[in-house]
Amino acid sequence: MKPPHIPAYRSFLSADLLAELWQEREQVQAVEGLRIAPGLRGKFPRIETDEALQFVCELYQEVRAELNTVLENRIADRAFIDRETLACVEKNQGTPYSSPDYQTVIGKKDDAGRIVVGPLPNNAQDLKEIDIPEFLRGDQVTLFGPPDTAKMSINAMNAFNRVGSDEPAIVTELAEAAGQVPRWGADNEDSKTPIMANFLQACENLMGCFDGTLRFEDPKNGKVYQLDDQGLSKPIKRIPGLALPDGNHLLDGNPLPLHLVDFALHLWHNRSRPEALVFYVPKLENEEEAAYLKHLIDCAERHMVAMASGYEFGTIKLFIVFENPRAIFRIREMAAVLHPHFLGGSLGWHDFLASVARLFRHDPNYRIPVKADPNIVINHIRESHKILVEALAPIGAIRIGGMYGVLYEEGNPLSYQVSMVGYIRDVTTQLKRGLNGFWVAHPAFVRIGLALVEAWRRGPESVEKLVRALVTDEGEARSLLKFVFSPDAEGLDSSDPRYCRSVLAATIEVSDVIANDDPEEVRYNIFQALQYICDWLCGNGCVALPATMKTSAGEPVFVRVMDDLATTERSRWELWAEVNHGRVSHELFESLLQEELGFLKAGNDSANKRIQVSWQGDAAKWYPVAAQILRQLVTDPEPVEFATELMLPFTLDTIRKSALE
Repeated sequence: MKPPHIPAYRSFLSADLLAELWQEREQVQAVEGLRIAPGLRGKFPRIETDEALQFVCELYQEVRAELNTVLENRIADRAFIDRETLACVEKNQGTPYSSPDYQTVIGKKDDAGRIVVGPLPNNAQDLKEIDIPEFLRGDQVTLFGPPDTAKMSINAMNAFNRVGSDEPAIVTELAEAAGQVPRWGADNEDSKTPIMANFLQACENLMGCFDGTLRFEDPKNGKVYQLDDQGLSKPIKRIPGLALPDGNHLLDGNPLPLHLVDFALHLWHNRSRPEALVFYVPKLENEEEAAYLKHLIDCAERHMVAMASGYEFGTIKLFIVFENPRAIFRIREMAAVLHPHFLGGSLGWHDFLASVARLFRHDPNYRIPVKADPNIVINHIRESHKILVEALAPIGAIRIGGMYGVLYEEGNPLSYQVSMVGYIRDVTTQLKRGLNGFWVAHPAFVRIGLALVEAWRRGPESVEKLVRALVTDEGEARSLLKFVFSPDAEGLDSSDPRYCRSVLAATIEVSDVIANDDPEEVRYNIFQALQYICDWLCGNGCVALPATMKTSAGEPVFVRVMDDLATTERSRWELWAEVNHGRVSHELFESLLQEELGFLKAGNDSANKRIQVSWQGDAAKWYPVAAQILRQLVTDPEPVEFATELMLPFTLDTIRKSALE
């Protein structure tokens, strides 16, 4: 057997599985060596054309050596990080975690003299001013969600025009006066299970969004959904990260990179529309990986120039999601490498915290901010926001914060109030820090978000008027306004020896909300992760899970927290650290796991806990699989880098059918 093109992909798809898939796949006669999962071309003839697939394979052959180098370097760097962290644990014996003398891997050099984690000593880059395309200028209020269904895509595109009957007049006035439309992060990454049929449907839906033809008639009630005539969102496609292979498209027995397939098919079918060629790229780790991405784009654009009349180099534009503890220190370097494609960046803080937890996994003193903490952005993401702004503001790049994912329960006024308080706190905190955008998890937050930005621009009087319209309880409003008009949370100065750790939210000794090893925090992580993994296996990538938040008076109120793969990654790393460092016994974890499985199977909500993903239908078959996956993620002493290493095979038709029999 020939060696694999990209050995790192064997962590997701074994040699035996690939051999089985190769036999099942159908040959594409027009593209030598390419085989595709049965039925895909028949179902998506507009997308899986001979010409598009030829482009995908040619692009892959041009870049696969560089991609392999990047993924092999990741493996080597992880090994270096683990060795250095273990060595630091020994050196730190007797040194308090809060001490400036506490050592970590940050700033350590490998044998080649590379600083693997941390800022470079001379990072002065001659960065050029960013030229933002006209169609992307303005406020960056971005709704995030998957584009794989026509109905959801249309609702995302029409989000600005979603005006509730009870919308406060001040929201209407501010949102309309802003003269802005939202962005839509059309997400093929953390909020979507990577089933290939979903990806191809997403590609087709986005084509319809850009050419204005997307339409859907609900077979249940005959209701017709179509794009509005004006005020449409501007879609920005997020592709998967570099680590994932695609088991549905095999070239000479090798899985093609999922990010490349998704990127190339979208580019091919939208090559004449510059506004469609803007991408969010997640999970890059440093300027070396940015150089691979630049190479991929250069190769792709050479093809476009050669075949598309009028196509210009530099048409493809990028937002980088700085959600890795290595990337956050290399923003300027990555921006320089990616010129002229780079537009700006965002901070995906759930993935960011999960990646930090993986980096410090061998340090028993490290604590990730607890999942139950409602003030993570306010108290623990300040320094990383500061770095983002300091790197990007001078060159006019777009600076976007993270996701607000706490949704209210429909018909529950108190839930709405609690959700709005958290939303306003998060948004105003990010505006104070110099960010000019943020993400929201539901269309209901779009107009309010645009109104908040416009009010902030106008000044305190407008802000107070808007806050009081959204938060009608006098006590809640008074407390919230005091927060809004107070200075930002204090942080460490960049000259402090602990500053780099604070950038990574890695200075916590004991949470002031709840201890990481408190059985209730452990139980909460288990309960939410089980539901999410099960729903992911069912084919959904994001789900709004019921949870409780407290009013300013301490009263618990039900809300819905939008979970995606990133939130589950941070949960499993929090659990892993507590179990593997002995603060939570294996026995306690297993006991709580069984209790939560029993609660889910019984299907009886309690006064303080509600089930979203019911144990019925396909979910009843996937829950035992989800439990086994979570158990392995938490108790394996050498856990997989990404949860998808265990989960990705379940996206393949053969395995899905077997699991559901």
